[in-house]
Amino acid sequence: MTTHLSALVTALWFEIDHRGGAAASGFFTADAELTFSRRTFRGTAEIDGVYRDRAARGPRVSRHLMSNFHVLRREPDLVEAVSALVLYARDGEPPVPTTVPVLVADVFDRFVLVDSPNGEEPRWLIASRRIENRFLLPGDVLAVPTE
Repeated sequence: MTTHLSALVTALWFEIDHRGGAAASGFFTADAELTFSRRTFRGTAEIDGVYRDRAARGPRVSRHLMSNFHVLRREPDLVEAVSALVLYARDGEPPVPTTVPVLVADVFDRFVLVDSPNGEEPRWLIASRRIENRFLLPGDVLAVPTE
């Protein structure tokens, strides 16, 4: 299960880095909460809006590097986990000049097992994600609202 959920988190970051997050809300439950620092977005419509606004800012190169995935709580249909996030990002078209990480954060995810509408196997989705900044490059602009 840990490997599966870690792969889910990695797939979400891939979606954001390579497709601008256009399908990011598909990784979340319909009523999910996504919190960046002190700003919370509720439901897939608001999550879609976050990544639509991010894309509207113009070209951006980002790599969200996830590691140290650790399960904090496990139940049959609920898992809480934390992972470390190192974010390299800069506005513009690739390649961009080498940069230091703009952010190091802890990402707290609550996953729930949900039934598939097509009668397929249940699947894990994110019901809650909270990103807590641990290191933040002064003066750098994140592409999502945090206040």
